Formats: sequence, C-alpha cells, structure tokens
Amino acid sequence: MTTPSTTVPLVDLDDPALRRADAAAVLEHLVSRKPLDPALLERVRARAEQVTEAIRREHGLVNDDTFQSLLDDEA
Repeated sequence: MTTPSTTVPLVDLDDPALRRADAAAVLEHLVSRKPLDPALLERVRARAEQVTEAIRREHGLVNDDTFQSLLDDEA
C-alpha cells in the first residue's frame, strides 16, 4: 500500500470524529463557498489517494481499450 504524499498522519485519516467534522466542513463549503482549511484539504486528498489505491489494487488499471469496451457494452 502506498502512503499518501501528504504529511497527514494516517491515524488522523481514520478518526471517525475527524471524518465527520471534515465532511461537515466540505458540505458547508459547498453551500456557502466558505474557504476550506489547508489541513482539511490535505486530509481529503490523502483519503482520496487511499481510496484510489484500494480500487487499483482490487481492479487494476483500466487501459483505454478496456474502458471503451465497457462503454460499448452499455450502449
């Protein structure tokens, strides 16, 4: 597993209370356009990197031809 490129400790990323607070702050930003704290942005990006890495581990990379075939199958 690769670790996030940020300096955010992994224990902070998994803290349920911090996750709820971060989610609330992101929702507030969506509603009011209130600026996001730089530390919050780091945590969100680090979590996104973790999710992306987990998806790649489970499913691998999808090349353009494979992706196109998936789109063609839906049509």
